[in-house]
Amino acid sequence: MRIARSGRFVFVAQWIAAVLLPFFFFLGRGFVGAELGWLSFIGIVYGLLVVVLLLLPPLATLFDTEGRRARATRQAYDIATFVLWGGFVLASLSAPDAGDSGPLDSALMTWFGLSYDASAVVFTVAAALIGLAYLTTFVLAIAGLVRGRSAAATDAAPQA
Repeated sequence: MRIARSGRFVFVAQWIAAVLLPFFFFLGRGFVGAELGWLSFIGIVYGLLVVVLLLLPPLATLFDTEGRRARATRQAYDIATFVLWGGFVLASLSAPDAGDSGPLDSALMTWFGLSYDASAVVFTVAAALIGLAYLTTFVLAIAGLVRGRSAAATDAAPQA
């Protein structure tokens, strides 16, 4: 698990993305053509919980001594983070929403004429991708923390 060049970008952007991605998912998709319904109202309530959950892996990366020294993250963590972010964007564009008058169009429905069912399938795949990517990101953040701590302990051990 080596420190990557993209790790410097991820080291900073993960804090910003943890706030912007839930905002885009619940409210910002209205700016790109999606109609907003009950999901945007639910986002006001659960958006803060999602922000807190997305901040857990970045918090864990702060305790990776090698990564903090380099102000970067490890390559595997970067890949999982990019997949997580991509999943959030795809889910935002395909999220099926409904209002009091029935189903509302997602951004993909507006742009490409997808049916409600097709948009729901894309959203389901994106939601599964988000779940797997988040779990992977969290595990890799913990693994980087453990590896950084063990490397620091090895460096601090007296040489015989």
